[in-house]
Amino acid sequence: MTRKTWNWIVVLVVSIMILALMVYMHLVDPARLTTEPAFSGLSRTYFSTNALWSDKDPAVALQFDRRYEYLGGQRFELYGSAEVEQHFFVERYDDKRIKGFFWLQFEGFLPSNDFSYDYSSSPSMTQIDGFEFFTDTAVGKLSPIFTRGKPGTDGYLARSFIYDQGLRLPEEYTYARLVHIPDEAQRKELLIIFMDDLAPLGLSSDDLGPGGDQETQWQSIEQAHLNKIKQVLTLKAIQRP
Repeated sequence: MTRKTWNWIVVLVVSIMILALMVYMHLVDPARLTTEPAFSGLSRTYFSTNALWSDKDPAVALQFDRRYEYLGGQRFELYGSAEVEQHFFVERYDDKRIKGFFWLQFEGFLPSNDFSYDYSSSPSMTQIDGFEFFTDTAVGKLSPIFTRGKPGTDGYLARSFIYDQGLRLPEEYTYARLVHIPDEAQRKELLIIFMDDLAPLGLSSDDLGPGGDQETQWQSIEQAHLNKIKQVLTLKAIQRP
């Protein structure tokens, strides 16, 4: 066997192994089970008062300040294990650029599994109008290449909803994820995700992150970010008949 033939065999074997690994990763990745979003048949209703009405899981009216524009919603099955309905409110700089972004996600596991949600590791709790939320905060930046994130994830579908309308999310932002569990079985959740542009503060995510030049400012900026949510969003429990 010549050296050239041997090299070709090595290349072929390595290529087959890489292909097999890619196929395996695809088959075990639950993101492949996520369905395409549907934009009709939504369970929650938007009213012209700039409120989103949810009659279950939880039964609540979410009232937004008028500066936040309702863009619509979508629904899909996530990872083959949960039903998801997303709704979006944004504050704009102009026709294309978004300053603030509210992403609401109503989610519940399908009857075909026995999963439950566990946020016991969340660092803090936030109360908004009597509703308790597990709370995580961070600073972040969009990937310059994968701006939509990983296909098949709820984040990818949320960002795609925005980008498909020709809008642009902030490149660097403050971030909060608030999670409310409305049922004792802990199989349903309401997520409120709020992103706000860092640019008006003249700071970057690197400045405020661990080891950053302005890291000591993060605590006050974090608190201001959470306070803003309470200032522009009101939750009111809906009393069922």
